[in-house]
Amino acid sequence: MDRIEKKVFKEMGLSPEEINKIDNERKGKLSAKEIEDKINEKVYITPNHVFSYNNKGITEFVYMATRGVGKSVIAMETAIILKRKYGYENVKVYYFRLKKNSINALLANNAKDAVDPYLIHKYDMFITRKGNCVYDHGKPLFEAYSLSESGSMGKGVNFYDCEFFKRENLIDQNGKIKKKHFAVTIWDEFIMAEGVEKRSIGNPVSQYRIYREAIFRDAERITEYNCAYNFLLANNVGEAAGTLGALYNYIPYSDNHNRTILTRKHCFVWNIRVTNGYVEKRKKSINATIMDYVHDSNYAMISRDLSCIKPKNVRLRKVSLLIKFDRDDTQRWFCIYDGKYIRKYNGETVNKNIIFGMTRHLDEIYDDDLTKQIIENYDYRAYDYADVMSMGLFVGEMKILKAK
Repeated sequence: MDRIEKKVFKEMGLSPEEINKIDNERKGKLSAKEIEDKINEKVYITPNHVFSYNNKGITEFVYMATRGVGKSVIAMETAIILKRKYGYENVKVYYFRLKKNSINALLANNAKDAVDPYLIHKYDMFITRKGNCVYDHGKPLFEAYSLSESGSMGKGVNFYDCEFFKRENLIDQNGKIKKKHFAVTIWDEFIMAEGVEKRSIGNPVSQYRIYREAIFRDAERITEYNCAYNFLLANNVGEAAGTLGALYNYIPYSDNHNRTILTRKHCFVWNIRVTNGYVEKRKKSINATIMDYVHDSNYAMISRDLSCIKPKNVRLRKVSLLIKFDRDDTQRWFCIYDGKYIRKYNGETVNKNIIFGMTRHLDEIYDDDLTKQIIENYDYRAYDYADVMSMGLFVGEMKILKAK
């Protein structure tokens, strides 16, 4: 619609909104409200958008969404599509959960429940297993490992094949693709269910890094196509915050449902909204009578509590304590300023006498009474935080510590 035509419509008494609507209808565009309505009608997500980032260098895909919208299906279907198209032997797939018990349950009864029935029917799959490897019609589909066994499995097994991603084997001298190899990793369980599982499993982020190192080692990025798809799947933002802060230096907000690209981290993050279509479908389910759609974090949007973030006009003056949750990983070190404000370690130089380990055997002073006092202060919300990142990382460490 040109300027003159808009002027005519305006003289006819049409509002700017009505003029824009006419213009959008002519162009086949949808209004913001119409787009919103269409989104709210959806129930499941599909893997189509994953491949739209094929030439954009994105290798990390993080999804936060309620159970049942298709997070695990998207990740596994991506692997199946790649295997069917490029050959089972050319695509390596690794599946991770926190504990060995979870992996045992996944692989029980000849792995009959290891793949979503939707995918089995859609791709006419026949699932079997041998050891920790799951097969489709006798061809390797994926290997399953628990993060808690990373010390023995991640370090003790030679996952890395230097020839698999060797550029000379995939790209010719003219920059044309000769052959495509892929690796897909799926981390499908971020934290233990609070109040249900209490057994300590160590630090999942450190364990995940061990496996990633074992799988990719020093393999270089292939710029001609996306050779790696690493999926991290969480049920909600609160579950993912500590992990994303440690891995990608990013803390998501529960009310942000935009698709976020962390360019330097080659990472795609999507906090998928709970749509009206999904809730209506669940309300008709057999479990509808016992589900809490108002307060359950799987269905209701839970806002992040920012009241414990210090005001900008408050200055941090003196480090009272430097506490460590790990001997070497500085991302797991925190400074307590002025006895109240917690900030993740930022290279501060402090007196050796105020450095304490939160667990034993960290080569630092360990004081059981001090550790209990810090836990008690945390439970009583006596601490404030210098920023959202510090809050997300510290809360994650405290959950791990209290589970021990």
